[in-house]
Amino acid sequence: MPTTLTELIESTAARRPEALALPGLSWAGAASRVRRIAGGLARQGIGPGNRVALFLPNRPEMLLLLLALARRGACAVLLNTRFRAAELGPLLARAQPCAIALARDFPAVDAAAILADVPAADRASLRLAIGVDGLGAGSAAGLPVLPFAALADGAEAADAAREDAECLTFTTSGTTAGPKLVLHQQRSIARHARDVAARIGTDAPGAAFLAAVPLCGTFGLAAAMAALAGGAAIHPMERFDAVAADAAIRAQHITHLVGGDDMLLLLAEAARAPYAPFAFTGFANFHGKADRAMEEGARLNLALRGVYGSSEAQALFALQDPAGAHVAIGGGVPASAEAGFRIAEDGELLLRGPSLFAEYLGDAAATARARTPDGWFRSGDLAVAQPAGQGFDFQTRAGDALRLGGFLVAPEEIESFLLAQPGIRAAQVVAHEGRAVAFVIPGAGYEEAAVMAACAARLARFKLPQRIVALDEFPTTDGPNGRKVQRAKLREMAAAP
Repeated sequence: MPTTLTELIESTAARRPEALALPGLSWAGAASRVRRIAGGLARQGIGPGNRVALFLPNRPEMLLLLLALARRGACAVLLNTRFRAAELGPLLARAQPCAIALARDFPAVDAAAILADVPAADRASLRLAIGVDGLGAGSAAGLPVLPFAALADGAEAADAAREDAECLTFTTSGTTAGPKLVLHQQRSIARHARDVAARIGTDAPGAAFLAAVPLCGTFGLAAAMAALAGGAAIHPMERFDAVAADAAIRAQHITHLVGGDDMLLLLAEAARAPYAPFAFTGFANFHGKADRAMEEGARLNLALRGVYGSSEAQALFALQDPAGAHVAIGGGVPASAEAGFRIAEDGELLLRGPSLFAEYLGDAAATARARTPDGWFRSGDLAVAQPAGQGFDFQTRAGDALRLGGFLVAPEEIESFLLAQPGIRAAQVVAHEGRAVAFVIPGAGYEEAAVMAACAARLARFKLPQRIVALDEFPTTDGPNGRKVQRAKLREMAAAP
């Protein structure tokens, strides 16, 4: 089993040399390109112990550069292109990268201007920018720009990858604390990719993955690495657009996809006819629209099933049985036979396995707090175990759990009831002063009085919403794994007079 990213791509290239890897590039061609890009990195003095920040949209070059850095034994610091100077500065100061890759021609982001706005002290470690664009040489934020094409214009580099070498960092969302840099070693990324590939069938002939979720986050990257491990074609989308995604699925014969419920519902609005049956679509219920997503997924032949993961454990750590009763719920059985879980007395989900992170970069105290004395990772999530062999079901983040009338309640319990009522398109529930407050996005047929009456008749008194607030949309934030509802904002709204 491959334990480095070099072994991962070279084994795929040996098995499927002529198969499509990325647009215009076979797996044999991709492996050769990675060796030459690694040679270019070596000529720039980038090797073991160095870090390079990738501030890039979903482009083939991002994956090639990630693999080339791994071949050099260097570490990729993955940065969300939605970040701005105030967010980039502390991350660059902590990671201390020697170079940063930018796409100066990405219309959604003025990457050079954002980097220039970062305080000079925070970016002092940078000595080079790599221009993953068509703009050639020049400068960005006072740094010389080396065109990406120049990296591959030379000799190949010998393999310096090690399984225990720093491989990449993800950035946590920071919803419960300040953002952290989650450091993975090469073995955790490579082994997880092979485990997931075996579970979702990316090794099947004709398999193709649409990379519509940002590759800077674990949701998009774990799926892309599983595609690489299996030898599936990878089709990156710089930005998700439902109409373009619908066209790509049909034109490229896409078989694999991941995304949040909101993204999949946008795709469903754009799709006028079912697709050829998918092999796998992993989805996360970020917005409480799982039932609607499952209905539309069935209509489109998307083969939806709930998955579970985190930056620390990697996305797709666990996957639901596609024929099981819990297919719409996040969780399931761990992808790796070596992984395990258990539920602590307080309901927290504890994890172990080969996909777990090594440390929070530069934060030894947080790393220590994240693990139990016997080495289990504290996920910060609440879950319930299913019968033997069926895994677990995610309930909610521990910080989102509601303390109502002296009882600990997962908000999803009330939200799922509300979503079953006529005229409610989406629902979120928070607590205020020991009582539930519901926020809903209404649709045709919504009547607040009727919903309140249904709650009073069928919910326990302590779960009864104190009030229901109708909104046009929920406050959200764009993270590296998709758009998420800002429950903290909802709690602020619930507390407002």
